[in-house]
Amino acid sequence: MVDDTVGGLLRILAATTLLALVVGGVLYARQVAVWLTRIGRRLRLLPRPAPTPLGLPLERIARDLRRLQPEARRHRQGTANAKHRGVVAAYDDLLLAACRAVGVPTDLDSLPEGLERESERLRVEAELEQAGIPISTVP
Repeated sequence: MVDDTVGGLLRILAATTLLALVVGGVLYARQVAVWLTRIGRRLRLLPRPAPTPLGLPLERIARDLRRLQPEARRHRQGTANAKHRGVVAAYDDLLLAACRAVGVPTDLDSLPEGLERESERLRVEAELEQAGIPISTVP
């Protein structure tokens, strides 16, 4: 009699555990998959994930450079000076991002505003064009 009671309790426990595993597996499938993937990578059973690129995609950087270049080059009459400086700063940030993406060395971020910075801007634009990033809006 005691054996039947213990056997029945073990069957109930096994069924409850199985049900909990099935329901938990369905509800937490994503977390379980992440956990198993981490274990697989730690044990070197799975390959490392591909590196994720940092920063904006190069296509978007090039598109934004082409969009901002005319505004950054010429201070249009009626445009506030602060807005023009903001456009030039944004353009310089995009030039720096493009340089980092393709490995073009530059001192653009360390030069003060003036003739040296403008000549560095032109040099960087030319090197990026040679690296295959179309910047000029004029064909």
